Amino acid sequence: LASMFPLAMFTSSFFWGWLSDHIGRKPVTLVGVFALGTGSILLGLTRDYYTALTIRIVSGLLNNITSMLKCMIAEMSGKHQAKGMSYFSVAFTTGTLMGPSLAGILAMPCTQYGPRFPGCSAQDSFLEKYPFFLSFFFFGAFTLISGAYAMYYTPETILKRKPLPRRLQFLSFLVPAEGKGPVGAREAVKYQVLEEEADEESQIHVDGVEMTEMKASSNGENGIGYLYTKDGQLELEASGAEGPHGDDGGAEGRAVLKEAGSLDEDQEKYDGWFRKKEVQIAVFLYFCIALFYVSFEELFPLFGSARVAAGGLSLASKDVGIFMSIGGGCTILYTLFLFPKMIKRGGTLWLIKAGSINCMILSVLTPLMRLLVNESDYPQETGMVNKSGLQYMSPLLWVVMVLHAIFTHVFGTNCFASVIMVVNKASPPQHFGAVNSYGQALASLARVVGPSAVGWLWTACGKIEGSMMLQVFLPFLFCGASAFAMFCLAFSAPSWLNSRS
Repeated sequence: LASMFPLAMFTSSFFWGWLSDHIGRKPVTLVGVFALGTGSILLGLTRDYYTALTIRIVSGLLNNITSMLKCMIAEMSGKHQAKGMSYFSVAFTTGTLMGPSLAGILAMPCTQYGPRFPGCSAQDSFLEKYPFFLSFFFFGAFTLISGAYAMYYTPETILKRKPLPRRLQFLSFLVPAEGKGPVGAREAVKYQVLEEEADEESQIHVDGVEMTEMKASSNGENGIGYLYTKDGQLELEASGAEGPHGDDGGAEGRAVLKEAGSLDEDQEKYDGWFRKKEVQIAVFLYFCIALFYVSFEELFPLFGSARVAAGGLSLASKDVGIFMSIGGGCTILYTLFLFPKMIKRGGTLWLIKAGSINCMILSVLTPLMRLLVNESDYPQETGMVNKSGLQYMSPLLWVVMVLHAIFTHVFGTNCFASVIMVVNKASPPQHFGAVNSYGQALASLARVVGPSAVGWLWTACGKIEGSMMLQVFLPFLFCGASAFAMFCLAFSAPSWLNSRS
């Protein structure tokens, strides 16, 4: 049931990304938001497994929200993309921390709070029949309200849509007409791309000719060109390394020239983006960081809640959640105040390399926490669920677990936000939505593969006779391998994918 949602997203994400290049980001986002909100409420009202499975599949097939949000943020934030992606990461982390807590508070109210809770006085009450309704309804209603707000107040960010193929003209009703209808009611609102707020330094005058500094999709430091007027014609002069799509200053330079009418349609078309090395490296970087995240966050609670005799830490689930929340909370502060500065100092590829190596080391060393546990300090428990084991932890183990949680989340965030920026930079402009959704499809596949792989390894290794530490170490080695694969991909990436802006 849990894996059907990301599996359905895997099958449909590419289509929605391709469609967003033709009809816009906003309609695709709204379809996903309303499908997700409605599906959440319906899940709270079902007691049949196959009905719930159908709801999850349909919601996943219609959902490409994350990919569209990344496209919209990148298209609006311009040269301030690092700050824009840091806000995206903060929102994602905050939701991840608050969501499970709120769901736990609202779930099974009659069991948690007894007959004094409104609606639980009768033995056969509605909340007794549907114990998870409040959790699903709260998040579903919140999602639908967010969608209604976005419908009227969020502008379309794609500047020029590609025409719909004839066979898909029936989807033209999704294309918002400027200023007309509920979807396009706010289309007339003109947002200003942040990088258009140029300072005086970006205007250069040479021999009476005004030159405007512009970013090209080449090397992050040297790929700067100048768009200027010469004898009434627009020309683009690129300084530094040659861009990835020719010597005209890269994808953005080509887009500017085409808009100005100085680039032929045939010349503007790129080769198939799917065959481009930089695109494949970027999207598989996204696959690797997703695989690491979902695998580690599935495996660490298993390790923490396993009994000491079985190589774990004998913590209750809520104890494990405390440390993960500490790491997530510190990540929010880091992302807001330090991440943009780190991007400027080292660049995206450098942060991915450093973050992936540190994630690999931290994941492989995680089982060594067991060496800080004195088994005689822990009482023998016979129940299926652990009682809180925090009072039995040594001060050193407390410090190690807190630092481990903080560093794992910080280095993981460095990789996550930087990889998104690399994917955006590798994407040809006219296929921006398709490339991002291709990456999101692979990330959805990682959400299916990762938990299944580490769960199977944990169970299989538990049956191995011999060293207890070896049994615990092997599943974490899978997480370390995914982080190392991310490092290798970042090391092989072209230098022009590195961005410091």
